[in-house]
Amino acid sequence: MAFIGKGAPIPMDLKSMAKQFDTHAAFDPTDISMIEILQDDGRISVSELGRRIGLSQPATSERLKRLEERGVISGYRALIDPGAVGLGMMAIVRLRTTHEYIKTCLKQFSEMPQVIEVLRLTGEDCFHLKVIVPSPAELESIVDAVARYGSVTTAIVLRSEPTKRIGRELMMKG
Repeated sequence: MAFIGKGAPIPMDLKSMAKQFDTHAAFDPTDISMIEILQDDGRISVSELGRRIGLSQPATSERLKRLEERGVISGYRALIDPGAVGLGMMAIVRLRTTHEYIKTCLKQFSEMPQVIEVLRLTGEDCFHLKVIVPSPAELESIVDAVARYGSVTTAIVLRSEPTKRIGRELMMKG
């Protein structure tokens, strides 16, 4: 068993996380360019991607496959405007609970379609949930369901800016 600090064992999930950090450093400028382009346009064809980075289609396909296998690229998705599909209210719901409810909460949140993001936190709050709903009444029912597990605070989102992509500078620091 590995130890840190004053001999505290490292839990298995932290060991595997450390291995991931050790294996990420092999990005070259071409990999980084591919990642940047794909973050801007996930529907780009492999041949167009290759043209932009100066590689043949087979070489581009091979690099893309390697990035997918390493888990660097975890998927390709369409971005949906919640307001355009009748879900015009977004809120952040924070929950402070006890350790005994952590697994139950994770299961409950995964079954709630209104919860589109779950962050487990350190500090005073245990969870930060991003919720989208059509109305205040629906938000109230979500808050009531979450409040069964502890103290809840809620903030209604006035505006959401696009998520920043992981850029070249950040990848080079990793």
